[in-house]
Amino acid sequence: MKPRFALFGCNPLAIEVARRLTMDRTPFVMLDGDAARVESANKEGMPARQMDYTDDDALRDEGIGGHIEGVFCLFAEDSENVFLAISARALDPQLRIVAVCQAPQAAPKLLAAGADKVVDPYEISGARVHELIQRPEVVELLEQTVFGVQDLNVVEITIPRHSWLNGLRLSDLRRAMTHNVLLLGVVDIERGKDLIFSTRGIDHKLDHDDVLVAIGASGGIAAFRALIDRAAPPGGARS
Repeated sequence: MKPRFALFGCNPLAIEVARRLTMDRTPFVMLDGDAARVESANKEGMPARQMDYTDDDALRDEGIGGHIEGVFCLFAEDSENVFLAISARALDPQLRIVAVCQAPQAAPKLLAAGADKVVDPYEISGARVHELIQRPEVVELLEQTVFGVQDLNVVEITIPRHSWLNGLRLSDLRRAMTHNVLLLGVVDIERGKDLIFSTRGIDHKLDHDDVLVAIGASGGIAAFRALIDRAAPPGGARS
């Protein structure tokens, strides 16, 4: 069977995506310019081969502009993913292109380059409430693989009645946060079940039983829980 998807990059994340596609019996090919990475993927049992992704003729030979339905830009360098997205989009305006970015500032560049969806490890967990791409099975695939590789967790933490946060605002909480945790927002039970995103500039007033939604590694999440559970504010938290 001809491959339906092309995975560019033979790094650990790409191999995890490839494993999921294998489990789903979806034909794919893995491509990379580095011979050592290709050999490593082959040893994992993956259909990987070496090619120059900067060569349009080589991309056409692999089915871009033909039988390939979608491309995963999974290189470790954002610049490589940007170049690949530009080239692939030029060859096939209807191609589905999903790119993983390493730095948040690279996301607009990847979208401008032609990617349909740019995924970063933190955004993917918080965006479960939205439809990221048209195929639900690909959304599930990305969530499972990105979470597994990055040790990221999305959590909901209810503010207890005794918490020092009662009556304060999101800005007070952000000033007190010293761990590597991304605060997505808060669900105010008095307003319903919608998530009020912290990035929208709303300095929401917090009350007990409000639910904080955050993303981070296991250690950071544990420290964040402990911060929320404090009865007394940490130094300098109150205005």
